[in-house]
Amino acid sequence: MKTRISIIILVIAVTLMAATTVQASPRQDFYLEKVCPSLTNQNACDIVSADPIAQLVGGQVIYFDRVYWDNPAGYSFEIARVEVITGNNDGMVIGQVRWIKDHGLFTFNQGSGLLENLYATGRIDFLGVEPDGRWRFSLTGTYHIDP
Repeated sequence: MKTRISIIILVIAVTLMAATTVQASPRQDFYLEKVCPSLTNQNACDIVSADPIAQLVGGQVIYFDRVYWDNPAGYSFEIARVEVITGNNDGMVIGQVRWIKDHGLFTFNQGSGLLENLYATGRIDFLGVEPDGRWRFSLTGTYHIDP
């Protein structure tokens, strides 16, 4: 009987230790700026700033299955699948962006390479129009690395 109880306690202890080692990393702040050709023609945007994942600078946010429309009240709506690629193509992550009225939301997950197991969520804001006519946006949120 003592052996059976000892084995059960050992199994529980090993299970608890394994569960604590498989937890995701703590959430950290995430910031990225992208510059796009224009608001309604942004099939690919250039990443010009990123913190703390500096390898994203020089990469792109590429849009797929993009649905965009303006309603009669003047509000813009958008939803699209995106692929975020690092500047030297050593990592990518897919996700989704949603734009409603005057701000957007993003979710990134299912990465590979340098961005493997990256999960990020947050808000997208319009920062203004560049002198060359391109549009600048910021993505601000949090990220963590899943096990």
